[in-house]
Amino acid sequence: MIASRINRVERMDWLEKHAGTPSTSVDLPPNQSVIDAREEMVDWYIEAGREAVDSFLPFVTWAEGAHTGVKSLIDNGFLVAIASLTWSFGVERIAADLGITELTATHLDWDSKQIDHIFAEDKATFLQKMVAKYEISRDRVWAVGDSGGDIPMLKAAGHGVFVGDSDPQISGVVHLPAAGIDAVAKLVLRATD
Repeated sequence: MIASRINRVERMDWLEKHAGTPSTSVDLPPNQSVIDAREEMVDWYIEAGREAVDSFLPFVTWAEGAHTGVKSLIDNGFLVAIASLTWSFGVERIAADLGITELTATHLDWDSKQIDHIFAEDKATFLQKMVAKYEISRDRVWAVGDSGGDIPMLKAAGHGVFVGDSDPQISGVVHLPAAGIDAVAKLVLRATD
């Protein structure tokens, strides 16, 4: 959404397809292509200005069924958290809208242009920190993922739901391709009833 407002859709599409994929021509350190892509995006955001980027955030949307699904989980006593690779300025807005207080995401310091990166492997670490902080038994922890990068997080949870296209075939992980958050919430509530 933000890319379209700053006329960077084609480049963003390319970055989404290629950042994070192993390079065949050069041996890059792990996550280097993601770091490079984020540094390029920072230049776009700085050029547009913080105020302009913030004005685009009300148009950012979250996953299908997010409001009803998250509300039903919170109403039933679940702690809901977000572990996202994307920018914290967008994730924080969505989290606030959904009533979610725990999150991790890639952070941009607008003054220094410093990026505090979150990578796929950090999601499992975040989940483990939440389990420890709230003293939750692992068998009561659910994780939802949609890409191969979410597999470590899904394995760290007691239960997982994978909503991506291809079945990751992980023990204890339910595959619900393209399911909305409301469908995932219904599954969790039925399983824990």
